[in-house]
Amino acid sequence: MTILDRLRRGARMAATALGRSPEREALSPPCPQCGRDGTTTVYRLSTRSARFWCARCEAVVSTRDLASLRDTATVRNVPSGPPPDPHAHYLAPPVLEWARSAAAKVLTAPELDRATYYQLHTRFDRTAQGSVHSGLPAVSAVIGRLHERCYRVDLVVLDLGHASEEARERVDYARRWLAGPGKNQCWIVSRHAESRPEAESVEEAAAAYLRGDLLDRDQASALRSGLFGTDGGPRPVALLELFTADEITAAVRAYRDGARPLRDAVLAALQA
Repeated sequence: MTILDRLRRGARMAATALGRSPEREALSPPCPQCGRDGTTTVYRLSTRSARFWCARCEAVVSTRDLASLRDTATVRNVPSGPPPDPHAHYLAPPVLEWARSAAAKVLTAPELDRATYYQLHTRFDRTAQGSVHSGLPAVSAVIGRLHERCYRVDLVVLDLGHASEEARERVDYARRWLAGPGKNQCWIVSRHAESRPEAESVEEAAAAYLRGDLLDRDQASALRSGLFGTDGGPRPVALLELFTADEITAAVRAYRDGARPLRDAVLAALQA
């Protein structure tokens, strides 16, 4: 037995002496009476038998099949270590590591608003690793392009002309921030239109667009509201350039049935 094993055994013995058993408390076998998982509490566990109680159906069960008990029991999740950093999903690892030392006070906020998110990246770009500039595209430019390119990371990376993994990482983390704390900044969310244009006007506008005709204001509005469900945001023509003629035609047909597949595609890209 190693020193670590002896320490673990001592900890278990101490817990048991205080009326607690770490192994017993971690087990929650399925209830044989109601079939529920995670509703039982093992209140007696010896080397030969176990006894548990179901909070759902109040059944009291005894068993000598300890091997089966351990195989089928749900192990309760016992938190260990520090809680996850709420900003780790929205700040790329290099930025987060830098911010923990250079902007620790900012990270005490549960969420980063638009101004704070921009400022953190601006400061990082100017000071990271002792350089004059990180060489990455400004996060404001990244977010602007994400809006214009329907939140598709691959297209934004191409537009910005930065092929490095660091640049792609910045774009993806900015998209994550937009899908989370910055969601109300997104035109597909904040500019949602309550009214629906007539299907005929959407079809006529789409036909004109697919023929290559210039769209007037009413046609552009009908396309944006009908296909994307918004009353604002990037120009409809710029948005439709991201989709094929077949996708647009299918979306127009689906609109008659109350669906908006292009809107769904934009939301899926945002939340990817």
